[in-house]
Amino acid sequence: MVCGVQKKIVAGVPTRLNSKTYLEVWKDGVVAEKLPIGQQACYVLGRNADVCDFELAHPSISRQHAAIVHTKAGTLEVMDLESAQGTTVDGVELSGPNEFRKAVDNGSEIVFGASSRRYIVRGYNQAPAISSGASSSSLADMAQLPTGFATTNNVKQSQKAADRAARDEEIRRMTMEMMTQAPKVSHFPAVSADEVGNTTHEVDNQKPRSSVPRGPQNNPNKQQQPTETVDSDGPESDSDDDDNAATSADSYARDLALRYNLPLKNQVVLTSHIKSITSIAVDAPGARVATGSMDYHMKLWDFAGMARQVRPFRDTEVEEGHAIVALSYSPTGDRVLSVTGSSQPTVLSREGVKETQFVKGDMYVMDMVHTKGHTHTCTGGAWHPTLKQSMATCALDGTVRLWKLDGKTAFNKLLNDQVIKFKSKQGKRIEVTACAYNTDGSLVFGATTEGSVFGYDLRRATTTTAAVKMPGAHAAGSPDLSVSSIRFANDKVFGTRSCSDDCVKLHFAVANMAFNATGTAVAVGTGVPTGKERHGQVLFFDVLTAVTAPLTAIDMHPDESAVCVAWHPKINQVFVGSSAGTVRVFYDEAISTKGVLLSATKKLPLASAGYVRIDESSDGAIVNPHALPMYRDANAKPTKRKYAKIRLDPIASKKPSKPITGPGFGGSTGGSTLTQFFMRDQIKSESIRSEDPREAILKYAKVAAADSTYLGSAYATTQPTDQIAAEYQLAKETLEQEKLTKEEQNRRLLDL
Repeated sequence: MVCGVQKKIVAGVPTRLNSKTYLEVWKDGVVAEKLPIGQQACYVLGRNADVCDFELAHPSISRQHAAIVHTKAGTLEVMDLESAQGTTVDGVELSGPNEFRKAVDNGSEIVFGASSRRYIVRGYNQAPAISSGASSSSLADMAQLPTGFATTNNVKQSQKAADRAARDEEIRRMTMEMMTQAPKVSHFPAVSADEVGNTTHEVDNQKPRSSVPRGPQNNPNKQQQPTETVDSDGPESDSDDDDNAATSADSYARDLALRYNLPLKNQVVLTSHIKSITSIAVDAPGARVATGSMDYHMKLWDFAGMARQVRPFRDTEVEEGHAIVALSYSPTGDRVLSVTGSSQPTVLSREGVKETQFVKGDMYVMDMVHTKGHTHTCTGGAWHPTLKQSMATCALDGTVRLWKLDGKTAFNKLLNDQVIKFKSKQGKRIEVTACAYNTDGSLVFGATTEGSVFGYDLRRATTTTAAVKMPGAHAAGSPDLSVSSIRFANDKVFGTRSCSDDCVKLHFAVANMAFNATGTAVAVGTGVPTGKERHGQVLFFDVLTAVTAPLTAIDMHPDESAVCVAWHPKINQVFVGSSAGTVRVFYDEAISTKGVLLSATKKLPLASAGYVRIDESSDGAIVNPHALPMYRDANAKPTKRKYAKIRLDPIASKKPSKPITGPGFGGSTGGSTLTQFFMRDQIKSESIRSEDPREAILKYAKVAAADSTYLGSAYATTQPTDQIAAEYQLAKETLEQEKLTKEEQNRRLLDL
């Protein structure tokens, strides 16, 4: 995994005490604004808003003027980035090769360039203060509380030992009394969760098994165990060091989750695929998720429309016999791009209905620019981040093709709008294994099997020359063992991932990575070989520091690998696709919103215990079999003889009326329907079924011969009457007459 950024500054993670640090901006004697500087490890200030965290609009300030850095030691320093007008801290100008940085404290005054604004540091290294209303007596009362509530370090060791001895003596005394009066105990068999209606096979709403995050007092190989809070005066643990270590680990884990927005408290498992997950796509609002697998199926999940039985609402086989390679939602979420192992990606609607398919190129054309589609296997695709009609795909034919939904089509197939060719160091065609847009869509990046990454500026008239070149970003490899992912963060940091080097162990050609919303952390999945009872992991790394050790890790099941990950910036939930065909959704109620929370918090629909169906045609009579004879209903149950009598009554049996024959009476017509009555009685003409068509035509022959109106005067003298071809002459006999004539001729021949 390789991350690229324009400025490399070694920094540390902001400590918990510095999380509320901010710059108080003074102008003309009043506070103009406050700039928070306690959430990221590094803040860049300057005049260029594209590369700086805070824009300082003053002519004397450089494009990248200065940086505020949280060091690994927990201090806060101001660094001058070789600006033209310099930076002043507490009246001392930062200049020279060894004096370009200076530590600051609360109240330090910073001046950038010749600006009249003064920046005062506030909230640095301040712990939460105790309320002023707390008196000395209340603090003394807090010290006398049971040790289960208070911190053990605040109690003297001698007092703790005395309290423990007193408790042990009391426990021994109570135990002896209970043994003499102990009642009989009955053991009941344990009831399984399935027998009481448990639905954990559909929703695994439990804490994920995670490794302990790296901290000063933690063992990175030890699994973090859940701790319980004791609200009683029971005896303490024999090992205070273990309690302190567990408390410190929990505190560090909470601090880590808040600092990097790690939603790892709970998880929900989406189980529907039967093979390894290859891609995960989440729409912009975070309400729908599309998952692709090696089983050739794409499944759509709607969290707002399902309860805790997490099931997909649409199952689509995009292209028969081809696994899903990449999925991408449009910016509006109304369409999804599905790239399969074939050379023809497909665009589907939000409901999973196929809308259009890309055209297949001519594989016999040498120049890939002269064909309108991919000719080899597609390896990736992405939708434009802002334009809902544009998208990009890449393939092993050495091209990245740009498409527009409103572009040209041929035989209902979409033609590409633009072609970008990739070449190797020798100038030959080379395979492209991954592609992606940057955050604003102005650049499109592609990775080759040589391990190089190139970015092309789409705002230029031509795209023959790359605007960004990163040759040798990864080791060279084959199409299946090369760069598999390109991802961008919001702060102009992008990362690439490859199977050909040992940055993070991979076993899948579709493995990817995901940044959090602020770009300070990145999540990657690791693979393990099957059959060795090893666990794949989801690793979380710090992006802004040079530390290669993971912040924390989540273990998968034995022989299960974490193939692909997705981290939605809006709902702050992590989606992990595994080699077992499941998708794990990690969330935290405190820092996550919507998404899987919409379904995880819903109650299961309760089936009715019993019901009675009442037929509408029935009378709804009440049956009372134990009533007295004088109160019983004799007509409650009709017998066979009574039923026969009812059939004789046309009104009681609702017998339909018979069709009327002859003239109608009483408002009823003679026909069974009004149309039949109208056709028979009102239309006087005879039916054409009984009319001979030959006779109907021949009756106009004499009229046509006598009157030339039908043929016209032009044919009166030139039209021959006896030289018409036989095929155009009218038949002299009907079919029946011809049949009789032929039979007569055959009989005459037999008589001879």
